[in-house]
Amino acid sequence: MIQESVHRTGRLTEKKVRTARDIKVPPLLNEGPEVVGMMTVVIGNGGSLDVAVRNVADSGPALSAEMFRRVVDRADTRIEADMKSSLTKELSQLRDGAAAYSMAIHMVMSAAEAREAGERERTLRDASEIALSGLREAGKAYSSSLNAPCMAVFGVGIMMPMSILPMLSISGIFGSQSIGMGQLAVITLVLIPAIVVAVMASIREKNPFMPSGKTGNNYGYLLPLASAAPVYLALAAAGAGPVTAGCIGCAAGGAILFISVYPGYKRETARRRRAGALEDAVFEMGNRLIAGEGFEDALTGSIGAREECGPVAEALRRELSICRGDVRSAITAAIAPTSPTVADTVCGIYDAGLKDLRDAGRLALSVGRQLKDQETVRRGIRSDLRGMMDTMFSTAAVFAPLVLGLSTSMLTPLTAISGDGGFSGTTAVLMVYLAELCVMIAALVSFLEGNARTENVARRIGMMLPVSMLVFLISTNFGF
Repeated sequence: MIQESVHRTGRLTEKKVRTARDIKVPPLLNEGPEVVGMMTVVIGNGGSLDVAVRNVADSGPALSAEMFRRVVDRADTRIEADMKSSLTKELSQLRDGAAAYSMAIHMVMSAAEAREAGERERTLRDASEIALSGLREAGKAYSSSLNAPCMAVFGVGIMMPMSILPMLSISGIFGSQSIGMGQLAVITLVLIPAIVVAVMASIREKNPFMPSGKTGNNYGYLLPLASAAPVYLALAAAGAGPVTAGCIGCAAGGAILFISVYPGYKRETARRRRAGALEDAVFEMGNRLIAGEGFEDALTGSIGAREECGPVAEALRRELSICRGDVRSAITAAIAPTSPTVADTVCGIYDAGLKDLRDAGRLALSVGRQLKDQETVRRGIRSDLRGMMDTMFSTAAVFAPLVLGLSTSMLTPLTAISGDGGFSGTTAVLMVYLAELCVMIAALVSFLEGNARTENVARRIGMMLPVSMLVFLISTNFGF
C-alpha cells in the first residue's frame, strides 16, 4: 500500500508502509502481557499515556514496538489529534483475532484517565488478565493444531523410510525390478527431507511464541560437527567399513558439538533461573516498601535474600555505592545483564518512589504479580507441548535408528539369497538419513519450544546424533 507520510522535516514523501492489519495475530498476543506490563510501570506511577506509548515504541517487543512507533509518528506529525486517538485508530486496524490485545490496551488507556489510584490499579490488573487470557488461548489453539503436522512429520519422515524403502530396495526377490541405489538416495536424502522441512516451516510460522525480531543466530556453533570428517577418514584408513566409520564419525562429531555448546547452555539456564528469582524479588520489594523500608534497602534486601541472585545483589551494592546519585544507571548496570525487563520495571518503581514510597510499593506488588502470572501461563503452555516434544525427540534418537537398523539386519540375508549383492549401500543411505533426521527434529523441537537460536538447535543435535548413530550401528550388527 502506498500512502503519503509527513516526516519531521515537513516534506511529503511516498513510501510503502505496513499497517496493523499486516501483523500476525498469534505473535502479537504473545507480546500483549509484556506490553501491558511496560505500560503499567509508567501509568501505575501516575505517568501519562504519551510516555507509556513512547516507552513501548522505544524498547518494546518487536511487533508492538513497530506498531507503537506508527502511533507516535502520527501523533507527533499531527496526522492525529493526540496520542490516544492515534493509538485508538491503530488498534482498530488489527485483525479480529487480536481482540484480547486490543481490549487490554484499551483498558490501559482507561487506567491512564482514572483519577483515583485504586481505580487505576484495578483497571491495570484487568488489562493484565485480558492480555494473559489472550496468550493462554493462543497457546491452547497452537497446541491443538500440532497433531496433524507432527503426525505428518512422523509418518513421512520416520515411518516411510522404516516400512517402505528397505522393502523397495529388495523388491526384485518378489518378481519385480528393484529401484536403483541412486533413486533410493534421492527419495531418502532429498525428497523426504524436503517434505519434512516444508511441514516444519508451517509449524514455525504458526508458533505464537517464536521471537518476532532478529534472533542474531551464529552458525559458527555448528562448526564442531565438521570434526566427524577426520574421524571418518581415520577409521576408514584403519580398515573400518563405511557404515561403521560413518556412524562413529557422526557420533564423535555430535559429542564434540554438545561439549562445545553445553557451557553456554548452563550459563543461559542459570541466567533464566536468576531472572525468575528477580521477578519474585520485585514482589517482595513491594512488601518491604509498604512496610516502610527505603528504596535501596528494600531492593538490595529482596534480591540478596535469594541465593540464585547473590552475584546480582553484589553487583547492585557495588553500583549503588559508586553511582553518585544516578540510581537508574546503577540498576540498569547490575540487573539488565540478567533481565532487561526486571531492570526497566525496577527503574519505573524507583521513579514512583521519588514521589511516594508506599505508592511505589503498591506498584511493585502489581507489576510483580503480573510478571509471575506471565511465567505461570507460559509454563503451562510449555507443559502442554512437552509430550509432543519428548515424543519427537525420543523417536529420532532411539526409535527410528533402532527399527531401521534391525530392518537392515533382517533384510541383509534376503538380499544375499536374491543375489542383489548385499545391503550395505542401503544401510549407508539410511545412516546419512538418520543424521539428517536428527538435525531436522532438533530444529523442530526448538521451533515447538519457541527458541530457534542456533546454539539451542546445536545442543539438541549434539544430544541426539551420538545416541542415534550408536543405536543404529549396534542394531545393524545383530545376526538373524
